[in-house]
Amino acid sequence: MNSQLTVYKASAGSGKTFTLAKEYMVLVIQDPSSYRNILAVTFTNKATEEMKNRILSKLYGIANRLDDSRDYLEQIKGVLSQMSEEQIIENAGIALKNLIHNYNYFRVETIDTFFQSVLRNLARELDLTANLRIGLNDVQIEEQAVDELIEELQMTDKLLFWIMDYIKENIADDKNWNVISQIKAFGRNIFKDFYKDHADALNNCIEKDGFFEAFSSKLRKKQAEAKEHFDQIAATFFDALDENGLSADDFQNKTRGIWSYFSKLKNGKFNDDDLQNATLVKCLDSEESWVKKSDAQAGKPAYDLVVSQLFQLLHYSETSRPKLLRIYKSCDLTLRHLNQLRLLGSIEKRVREMNRDANRFLLSDTQTLLHSLIQDEDSPFIFEKIGSQLEHVMIDEFQDTSTVQWKNFKVLLQETMSHQNAGNLIVGDVKQSIYRWRSGDWRLLNNIESEFPSNYTIQIESLSHNYRSDRNIVDFNNAFFEAAAEKEYQAITDKDLPHTFSDSGSDSDSDSDGSSAAQLKKAYSDVRQRVPQKKPACGYVRINLLGQKGIKEDENSENYQDKMMGMILDTINELVEAGVKYKNIAILVRSNKTIQNIADYLMANSATPLPLVSDEAFRLDASQAVNVMVTALRCLAHPNDDIAKAGLMKFCMKYLENKQIAEKFLEERELYLQKPLLDLTESLYTYFKLGEIETLSQQSSYVSAFYDQLASYLSDNGGDIDDFLNEWDENIHSKSIHSDKADGIRLLSIHKSKGLEFDNVIMPFCDWALEKTDTIWCTPQVAPFNELPLVPVDFSAKKMVGSIYEKDYYQEHLQNMVDNLNLLYVGFTRAGKNLFVYGKRGAATQRSFIIEDSLEAVYNTLNAQNASGQYEEQTLEFQGNGTDKKADDVYFEYGEIDASSKEEEFAENKNVFMQKSADLPIRIKVKSDLYSFKPSLQSEFFMHGDESEEQQKFYIKIGTVLHELFSKIKTKDDVESVLKQLELDGVLYDENISKEKIEKMLRARLNSPLVSEWFSDKWKVLNETSILYLDKDGKVGQDRPDRVLVGENEIIVIDFKFGKPHAEYHDQVRQYMSQLKGMGYSCVKGYLWYVYPNKVENVVLED
Repeated sequence: MNSQLTVYKASAGSGKTFTLAKEYMVLVIQDPSSYRNILAVTFTNKATEEMKNRILSKLYGIANRLDDSRDYLEQIKGVLSQMSEEQIIENAGIALKNLIHNYNYFRVETIDTFFQSVLRNLARELDLTANLRIGLNDVQIEEQAVDELIEELQMTDKLLFWIMDYIKENIADDKNWNVISQIKAFGRNIFKDFYKDHADALNNCIEKDGFFEAFSSKLRKKQAEAKEHFDQIAATFFDALDENGLSADDFQNKTRGIWSYFSKLKNGKFNDDDLQNATLVKCLDSEESWVKKSDAQAGKPAYDLVVSQLFQLLHYSETSRPKLLRIYKSCDLTLRHLNQLRLLGSIEKRVREMNRDANRFLLSDTQTLLHSLIQDEDSPFIFEKIGSQLEHVMIDEFQDTSTVQWKNFKVLLQETMSHQNAGNLIVGDVKQSIYRWRSGDWRLLNNIESEFPSNYTIQIESLSHNYRSDRNIVDFNNAFFEAAAEKEYQAITDKDLPHTFSDSGSDSDSDSDGSSAAQLKKAYSDVRQRVPQKKPACGYVRINLLGQKGIKEDENSENYQDKMMGMILDTINELVEAGVKYKNIAILVRSNKTIQNIADYLMANSATPLPLVSDEAFRLDASQAVNVMVTALRCLAHPNDDIAKAGLMKFCMKYLENKQIAEKFLEERELYLQKPLLDLTESLYTYFKLGEIETLSQQSSYVSAFYDQLASYLSDNGGDIDDFLNEWDENIHSKSIHSDKADGIRLLSIHKSKGLEFDNVIMPFCDWALEKTDTIWCTPQVAPFNELPLVPVDFSAKKMVGSIYEKDYYQEHLQNMVDNLNLLYVGFTRAGKNLFVYGKRGAATQRSFIIEDSLEAVYNTLNAQNASGQYEEQTLEFQGNGTDKKADDVYFEYGEIDASSKEEEFAENKNVFMQKSADLPIRIKVKSDLYSFKPSLQSEFFMHGDESEEQQKFYIKIGTVLHELFSKIKTKDDVESVLKQLELDGVLYDENISKEKIEKMLRARLNSPLVSEWFSDKWKVLNETSILYLDKDGKVGQDRPDRVLVGENEIIVIDFKFGKPHAEYHDQVRQYMSQLKGMGYSCVKGYLWYVYPNKVENVVLED
């Protein structure tokens, strides 16, 4: 018996969560024990939580006959018509009890959670250890890999030569010679699905000695041959002119005429954009067009030369140019990123090594690993353990599924579909696919029918009613997106864009891969939605696209920015005056960078303070309490950081009214540096009384999150303060704490707004560029380019059209069209009551163009609807046909502002198990541990407290070596050369006392802030220099401190120790200090450095 797959295409606001919850509940009410055989997969933890809450709440509501669950009961009765209402109610109670008492089997989980569970089940087969850690931060690991590769480079390494080639290439192109950041950014491609699919083939090429050199040489030769051909044509033209005593003045339009065609060839301009114009067309058509009318006759030198030679030369040039230009452009595109490309293999290899050493498995590798296993098995055992238990699989947000995820899911679906009475469910909406940059592929859902053999029954249903938005919003969106999709479709077909090439850079044809214009039309075929009859005709839409009147031409000008910001503020004031609450307003933008600018403007220019809420507001670096601790750490790590010290002083003066607290902290720096990092931050919290200051004590959630991030960091890294501060600056500072409070105006990106709804939506700056100059990956199919299986290519119509990568350009271009139309769809459909869209009029390369281009059709549709009399006539205004299309504003208005709120409608979505929440005060109090042992910087010293006599001798031997080493080095940079000399002298003579071991041990100790400062280049260094003095008997005595540092205003004496601490060591250093005082030095400091435990003791000279 063939099983059924049901696909719900759920447009925005159509009750997707309702449908998923209902389908799950139907299964568990029909058979209360079936929960063990159901898997529901979503893409976010938030969606998982929402669906679980909905299912449990509604089962409870049905079982207890609650009114707010009546809709679900009626729907379930319609499906389970063979069951009575009483039986449904009874089974709902049983199912609820089963789920609560067997919660581990309530499998509503994220896609990552599910596939991780598959991996855990396969741990033995995959040879994975039980304590394997999952790595989440791909970027951090990749950047660390690049740093290690650079740090370990030797003069003879191939990698060094590749990087030098890359630097030379950048210098030749007038780019930054410092390529490390570029290598790191490009290296992130190793985590992308497309790269992973071709990584093995690419690495085979990289590992072949001389492959890249031979490949690039071959392409440069072909490119040079093409250029030489054009150079020769240009030379033939100018030589002919010289031989006949002619110049540009003898031709029509002089240097602006056909003469310019050959001049451009001579200067290396071969593109159609450079050469094709009306003059070229005329001159190809007739010889007379080359010269003035009066000279278009036999006997005239210029005309005779055209007839005899130049006319044929132009035809020859234009006949040969397309083919040679194709070669030239293809070579240029292929060569551009070769130096970066061959670095990827080394980066990927180092990442694998780091993961193996850290016993870490990257979450992003899960899908690829499973897919490789599936490919290797005729009858995949991967899902047998799980698939044999599952009868029903539900996949939510399917439009965001990547190709490799789908390949893995498809195997599972086919397994469950082979079971009797099984059923599977897919829910998604192509129009809301906006995560292609995370490998989401909307074409999978768009062509889901073709994914399974014909013997499978696939039922496709559309959820056609919109329960979110007012009628006017739905009517506008229906009209707008039907018109916009048609406009985009026509833009493709009118240009007659090619879809297939026999030698395309892509290896799939357009009909199946979704690149054709028909795919766009199909994606929006179900865009029209209906509104429940009970909804009245209300809601409001306003679109205002500014013309250039009163705006500077520069699209990024402050004038335009200020006008747009002013429109946002005016709209907020207008809504608030109408009775709208701040928390029911959302501002959606294309880019996160815009959020902070809007927030700054609103805070600075609003007559009354505006409550603003965004993820940016809940970042860790938004907490002053956290910033104080980080600033204190900077002071410890960098005692000369005047900015950090000033910040700490300012805090103490403002909140503690005593700057001496900061001064004392700085004086006790060495004591704080002895603490483990986590203990240190707890001490800072206590020392600066962060829990006692009223305004800062309310930031305990930030402090707790900071400690969590620090603990997580320390689980994978050492306790070096500097390293942690780097991680703070790069990543941790932007981490957000979770807050359910959103009692203010929401500012968020369109991407983050997906799945949310707001009564009032303001979308400013709707004129973003449609395409960016990104790098896309292509698979060449034409020799010799196909010798390389994968090529990164700069995305550009000018560069790619006319090359072997032309089809790749059109595929990406069409994908961009869908992406940007989908962004508008997601943004517009967030609005429940009122929608405001602002921007400025732009060219076809900007998003505002399609908005403007569609509004006339929208106006006509809505005007006809008004005239039909079906609903109450709505206000409708459109001003978009000004005489100066560039200068005049475009203005559209439909309906009237609706100030009502949907809050009362949310009652049905409440979690009945959740008790009423109340804010509880949280206090962070640092307490000493009841146990004494704790890993710290001194742990190594404790470990060597009771060594054997043989071990004692060994440490003495190492101490001797280190003493010799310290006597010869003045700065950290001297370490390597001195170690090499000691090795040559036979001082470092075996594996126990090797150069590598000593260097590793020493580097670790020289990296601590205080010691690092001693070995910096700021001092005049005196190593083992004698101090002569007269003793009490008048005899000359001599002392030799290990190291004396002479600065501008102070002198520091340091003695190195390699054994256990003794009190008399202090007396010895005090003697050195006293002698230096007697020599006239007023500020003398003394330290004992116990090298093994890296412990520093401050020596105080008693008065």
